[in-house]
Order: sequence, then C-alpha cells, then structure tokens
Amino acid sequence: MADEKGSSAAEENNTEKSTSESKKKTGKPYKDELIVVGIGASAGGLEAMQSLVSNLPVDSGFSFLVAQHLSPSYRSMMVDLLEKDSTIPVRAAIDGAVLQPNELYICPPNHNIELAPNDHIRLTSYPDMRHTPRPSVDMLLESIATEKGEHSIGIILSGTGSDGSRGIRAIKAENGIGVVQDPETAKFDGMPNAAINSGNIDLIIPPANIGQELINLLSFPRVRNSDAEVISRPVYDGIIHQLRVNCDVDFRLYKENTIVRRIERRMATLKISTPEQYLKYMRDHKEEASFLFNDMLIGVTSFFRDARAYEVLRGELAKYIQEKETKTLRIWSVGCSTGEEAYSMAMIVSDILGDEISDWKVQIFATDIDKRAITYARNGIYPEIAIQNLPKSMRQKYLSINNDQYEVVKSIKSKLIFSLHDVNRDPPFLRLDLVSCRNLMIYFTMELQRQLLPTFHYALNPRGLLMLGQSESIGIFQEHYRPLSKTAKLYESVFIGKQLPPERQVRAGQYSDRNREDVGDRKLEKSSRTASSSDEVYQELITAKMKDLLLPNAIVINDNQDIMFTEGTNPILVRPEGKPSNNIYKNLHPRLAVDVRSALHQLESQDNVTDTGYINLELNGEDCWVKLIFAKAVLAKPAGTMTIIYCQIERADSMPVHSGESESTTEAVVLEQHRLLARTKEQLQNVIEELEASNEEMQSMNEELQSSNEELQSSNEELETTNEELQSTNEELQTAYSELKVAYEDKEQQQRELLRLRSELEQANTLRDEAERIGRTGSWMWDVATRKFTWSRGCYRVFGLDEKVFHPSYEAFIGVAHPDDRNRLERHLTDLLVNKASQPFVFKAQDSDRNTIIVSMEAVVSFNDLKQAVKVMGSITDMTEKLSFEREAEQSQKRLEAVVKASLTPCVLLDLELEEIDAANKAFLDLTGLKESKLSNYMGDELYTLLPASDREILRGILNELTHSELGASLEGEYAICSQKGDAVNVVANHAVLEVNDKNGQAEKILINLQPK
Repeated sequence: MADEKGSSAAEENNTEKSTSESKKKTGKPYKDELIVVGIGASAGGLEAMQSLVSNLPVDSGFSFLVAQHLSPSYRSMMVDLLEKDSTIPVRAAIDGAVLQPNELYICPPNHNIELAPNDHIRLTSYPDMRHTPRPSVDMLLESIATEKGEHSIGIILSGTGSDGSRGIRAIKAENGIGVVQDPETAKFDGMPNAAINSGNIDLIIPPANIGQELINLLSFPRVRNSDAEVISRPVYDGIIHQLRVNCDVDFRLYKENTIVRRIERRMATLKISTPEQYLKYMRDHKEEASFLFNDMLIGVTSFFRDARAYEVLRGELAKYIQEKETKTLRIWSVGCSTGEEAYSMAMIVSDILGDEISDWKVQIFATDIDKRAITYARNGIYPEIAIQNLPKSMRQKYLSINNDQYEVVKSIKSKLIFSLHDVNRDPPFLRLDLVSCRNLMIYFTMELQRQLLPTFHYALNPRGLLMLGQSESIGIFQEHYRPLSKTAKLYESVFIGKQLPPERQVRAGQYSDRNREDVGDRKLEKSSRTASSSDEVYQELITAKMKDLLLPNAIVINDNQDIMFTEGTNPILVRPEGKPSNNIYKNLHPRLAVDVRSALHQLESQDNVTDTGYINLELNGEDCWVKLIFAKAVLAKPAGTMTIIYCQIERADSMPVHSGESESTTEAVVLEQHRLLARTKEQLQNVIEELEASNEEMQSMNEELQSSNEELQSSNEELETTNEELQSTNEELQTAYSELKVAYEDKEQQQRELLRLRSELEQANTLRDEAERIGRTGSWMWDVATRKFTWSRGCYRVFGLDEKVFHPSYEAFIGVAHPDDRNRLERHLTDLLVNKASQPFVFKAQDSDRNTIIVSMEAVVSFNDLKQAVKVMGSITDMTEKLSFEREAEQSQKRLEAVVKASLTPCVLLDLELEEIDAANKAFLDLTGLKESKLSNYMGDELYTLLPASDREILRGILNELTHSELGASLEGEYAICSQKGDAVNVVANHAVLEVNDKNGQAEKILINLQPK
C-alpha cells in the first residue's frame, strides 16, 4: 500500500459510521455534509465550462470551486460569460467567504484558490513568477481532499499540460470521486489524458452529462446499514481471493474497513447494488480486479512531509554516519508511493556527507507494490505543488526545471533503486542502516504489524534507525527498539543477540505453499577443550566451583534495561501477568525494584561495580537475605555495554547478625532497622541529587528559552521588515521579468525567422553552387572603395584554384588573365566604372595548371548619388569547351561540304533534324536546275517537292529508317527527281549516315548520292 495520509485512516471508522447513520435518516447521500466540487480547466476550458454549468441540477446541494488557468494581468470575464448559461448562481471567489450550496465560485486572476477549514474560501496571491500555470488545479483539489475527505469531487476539463492529475489522486485517496471530460470532446486533451493516465478516474463523460451523473452516482443505493454486516464474510473473502489471483497481492492482513470503502466506491461507479453482484462481476470481468487494486493503492505523499520529523532524522542520521566505521550506507523506504520520501532521504544524506559523498557507497531501496507509482517515482519529475515543503536551498540544489515541472537531478537519482516489493510476502533487504515505513502500517491488521516490526529489526544493523509515521508505534517490541524521539517516531535498533530471521506466519490457503519445520529449543552443547597445561585445568576448576558455591545466579541486561541472558535458577525473577516483557523491573521481585534502580544510577555516575547491600525477602516461603552486585561489561560491537547482576541469596540463620550468641534478638532487630534506615537515606539522597540536577537543568533551559524567545521576537520584527522589502522587490522583478519575457519572445521570434532565412539562404546557395558547377560559371563582387574582390566557389572552379589558399583581390583578378589579355581586362574594368564598357567581355585566362582557357565576363555596376561607382557585381563563364565544340562543328560541316562538292555524281547533304539541304554539288544543281542560293527554300515538307508526288513516301520511309541507324549505315532506293524544266529523271540513290547525335543516338546528317538511270 502506498504512503498515504494517516489522518484518513485514523478517522475512517468514525466517518463510515456517521455516513451510514446520515444515509439511514435522510435517504440521500451526505445530506448534512456539504459536498465540494473542484473544477480545473485551462486552454479550451471556457467552452467546456459553459456546457457543464448549463446542465447542472439546480438543487444538487453541491458547492463548486473553479480554477481556470489565466494570465496574471488578464481581466477575467468568466463570471459574466458563465452566468448567462448557468442554472445556478456564479460568483467571483472572495477570500474568507463561506461556501453555500448550489453556487459556483470562480478564482480571480493572479491568485490561487483553496478550501480552508469550515468550508471557507482561501485566496493567496503569487507575486513572484512561477514556472507552472496559475491558479494551481492541484492545489485546489488537494485542499478539498484534505478538508472534505470522501465528500470531495474533482473534475478535470479541457487544457494542456498535466495540472490536476496529482489533485485527483489526493481526492481518490480520501475515497472521493474523480471525473474527467471525455478527451474526444475536449478542445485540448492534455489535462484530461494526464488525469486518465493516473488511473484515478471514476467517470469519463462529456461536460454536459457531468452534473446529472454525479447525482446518480452519489444517490445510488448501497447495502450499508447499522444492523447488518456491510459485506458477508464469504463474499469479502471471494473479493480478496480475486485480488490475490489476478493481482498477486494478498490483502487478507489489511484492515477490512479501508478495503470495504473502496469496494463500495467501485460498486457505486459500476451501479452495482449488492456485494454478491459485484463479486460475480469481478469473476466475469478480470480487469475489474486491477481497477479495485489501483483504487486501494492510491497514496498521497510529498517531499519532507512532517518537516519536524525530518529535522530529527537529519540530526540522528548525522550522528550515526559519524560513528559508522565503514563507508557504506543502506536505506530502505518501504511503501515509497511516488518516491518523494525516498528522494527526501537522498537529499538529507547528500547534505550530511557533502563533498565526501563520492567516497561513500550509498544505496537507497525504494519499494512499493504499485507498479504505476514506481514508474512515476523512477522518472523523478514532479509538479510544483509536490515540492512546496522542500526548502528553497534544496530545491535549487537538487531539482532542475523540466518544461512546467521539476526533475530530480541525476546525482540524486543515481543513489536510488526503485523496485516492486510486497512487504507482506517478499524477504526484506538486509544490513540496513535506516528503514523508513511511514503511514503504511496503519492499513495493516495488528497481526501483520507484529510480523513486520521483528522483520525490520532483523534487517537493520545493530543501532540502525527505524522511522515510523505519526499514527504508528513499535507496540510490544520495546526490547527490540529504543526510542530516540517519540514525537518524530524515530527508534534505534537494540542488539538482542538474535541473528536468525523472524518467523513469518503462513495463513491457511496462502497462494504458495511453504514448508515449515517446527524448530524446538535446542540446548547448545559446549565443545570440550583439552587444557594446554595442568595450571589451566586447576584454574577452570576453581572458577567453576566458585560460581556454583558463591554466585550461582546472574542476569545480563543491556542499556535499555532488558534482560539478555540469565544464569542459574533465580528465585528473585518472576513472570508478571499480561503482555510478556524482558524489562528487568517487570521481571524482578517487587521489593527489589527501588534498590535496583538506585544501584543502576550509581553505576552510571560512579564506579564500575556497586551493590544493593542485603535486603530481607521472603522467597519460596523462607526468610532470606538478598544482595545484588552490579558490574559493567564492555563488549565488542555491535553488543556494546552490558550490565551483569550477580545474585547472592543467604538464609536468615547464616547472616552475621544472627551468628553471635551474646547479642539478643532485640539488638539484632535494632541493628537491622538501623541498616535499613541508612539504606533508605542513601536512596533518598540519590533521588534528591537527581531532582536537584534536573531542577538546575530545567532552570537553565527556562532561561535559554526566554532568551531565545526574545531573540525570536526581534528576528520576527526584522523578518517582517525584510518581507515588506522583498514584496516590493518582487513586484519590481515581476515587472522587469514581464518586460524581459516580451523581449525574449521577440528575440525567439527573430531567431526563428533568422533560422528560416538561413535555411532558405543555404538552400539557395546550394542550388546556385550546383548550377555554377554544371554551367561552369561563377559570380564575383568588387568593392571599389576597398578594392576587395569576393568570389563564389564557381570562380575558384573555373580557374582551378584552392579557396583555402588563394585570396582574390583586384591585382589577383588581373593576374589570372593570360599575359596577352591582362591589359585588355584592366581597361575593361576601368571602363565599367565609368559605364563605357561593352559586354560580354571575352578574354583569355590561365588556370592553376597554366592551361589557357577562354572566359566570358558580364558585370553590373552600382553608383551612388554622385554617380560614382561603389560596387561591381558580375559573373564569369568558362567558354573553352563551348568554343572548341563550335569550332569542331564548323570544321566538320566544312569537311562534309567539301566531300559533297568533290563528288562527280549528283550529291546532296541533308540535315535530318531540320529536314533541310546543308550542301549540294554542281552535278545535283545541274540535274535539278536549281541555284545554290535557292536551296534554303526547301525545308520540311518543301524538301519532298523535289520528288514526284508518287515517290515522296519512298524518300520519307528511307529517311525515317535511317534516323535510328548507326554511323555509316546506308540504304538504296529508286525514285524520280523533278527538274525546273518540268521533267523527272529516274535515279538510283544511295543514302548513308555521316553524323550521329551523341545525346540521343539519332542520325543527324545523311549523304545522298544519285545515279541517273
């Protein structure tokens, strides 16, 4: 069971009884107790609130408190907006006002709202800037849970973040009701989903249905009455069995009242009337066991809960660490819930060890049976409401801001080990220095508590520390633990000589059979040792006889006055009635108690040996004289200091007072009375000395307290003055922070815009660079005033230069030109400045390998108001390959034309792509009667007019077939050629491919040779 509020458990029976009686009289749930509903919302909450309030029953008897996240400087209009649609009065919350039924109260801006005792509203301002939204929904719901218990309801509506999920957990811990808006109907589903994921929700419905569903849920009939058992034993055992089978946890040793209340709440949520029906529902729906299990494990905890107890723990733990011989520290936090307590202990250890913590091996085991709580704790991320009790210095040192929450720093997380562990079943961790089990055992029966306390004692090192909750105690195990602070419930483990693990009772029907052997008392046999010499034999003989004859009886007690060991059959020891105890005073003859107390006091303040003198007692019907001799014995750790009490018992007739024959019986009596009177005076003197010492200490403490009180009053006045100054400073800081926040937001916006522009610029530069690489171009800029040149990467590539080595300048730019063109380039740059240059400018240059390249340059000049050139931007293009290609094409064309004209037979060169005649020889011109100047007229379809209409498709087919042929391929054909005279000459034509396009592989030039028939 997770760490939960002790007050809730302590008052559970009384609350249950009063609730039952109220229902019986009125027939309505909680008629005499005001039910308070806390509503939390953020972004999109107005729309959800309007839907909720417009459908609320007018006579529900509920009182509603609303915490809507608002900007501190925003003037809220929520009261006016909701009042138009609400079925009940809507009011702005006022500090100190008393809640009225059937009314809804809205928290004003710049405040937190809480429920104070006696149904009063508490508003608190927060002038300092916070990292979490305001008003805090968690704070509102936790205050309602604290004040109203099971008469509390929490509702979470639309919003972002996770505010409210912790508050809902607090309400469920008090057996209240958790409701959340259906995320599908919420404009923002962050807060609803966070609450749902916490597992503490009873209803998930649209806002319009919430009001009526709450009435139905609370009015649902229950089987509870004062005359009959709430749930019959067979049904209760059946439900516990379902939990054991499906959740692997045995709740039989948990207090039944707590479990019954959780069962009733689940029955009301499911609208199941009887426990028998609920048990059947659990058997049919296996997942219900998990829902009930989660309901039962809801815990409420916080950092440094009960600060005074932690201060006491800090002091005692510091002493323990200082006296510890080894540099290892092992701590166990039992029922750690969501981890705040375990982290609190880690922070205390870190503060105590300081810079030496790296030299220590610190292990803090934090365990629970709630898997969700362990996962949450392992993450170590908490809302601001969870760290309210955390001192500011620790908050700054051990927490970091994570969005709108706080995260435990890694150095603290690394000290903790979170794991699932059932303290009712699983073995404990061992060799522990501290066990913290706070507010857990209040949910256990006395039987389970009596099993756990010896288990913790076995797990602790001698003098280890045990910390319990305010409503818990060590019970009958006084001999196991010595109280260090009764208010802080902090105890020290006492060494009792037992090192065997305590036996755990296994109840009938346990889900795992365990074999046990009844181990009887066994007498330890002493091993005989052979003496190394005859002297040792005689010494042992003398010692044994002296013990048997003179002091056969002895008792060993520890610092806690508990009996650790007895020797011999001692008639002065008695066993009193009632609960068994090993305390020496409760086990001695009543007549000896005062003398023993006085002797132990003398032993502490004076010598290491003392005695009581002879005391007259009646033992076993005989008149005897008893003398007790006390001796200190310091043993090795962990036993520590022990006290041995030797018992000397003499019969009356063997005492010296009776041995002399000359003394009468009367004189003996007088002597005895004098001795007893002297003994009594001595005891009274001891008591007087103790009282005087105590009075002096009390007087000294009183003077110190008076002095401290005066100092505190003076400090209080100074703090009030300082507080006023801090409030003024906070207001100034808040204003400055608001301005900085606006500036920061503007800066962030500018940063985002710069990042976007940078991204676009990088993309544009990448595209430009790629384009320059493909086009073998580059761009440059010339600042005329500084004569500084800036080149793009393309310029470096054109000239084959390394941009890490070469630094462009006016002189360097002239220097890359070919020596023959440097003067031309310099004149051209000069002409650019006076706007007289013609463009483009082509010049020869040299690359890094001294190869000559042809460069084309174009530029644009920027002038100022005085018509003076200030900046020149231009581009260069490597024309070498282009010009070379053009020259080769021109020469190739000339060669083809020469071949055509050199032929003796009619010959013509066709360009297939343009379907035109590139060249024709004189024989072809004579055959057709055409003039060379007229050949350009025969393009496209006009080309085929040189053939009769009947032969045109023959030529077209031949040319189409050759289009996809290789270089040198040829085809023959016969057709007629028309002359300008009007007649046609039949020819045999040979068509050959002379040139092919490298890109598409198609023929470009066809040579046609004609042979007249």
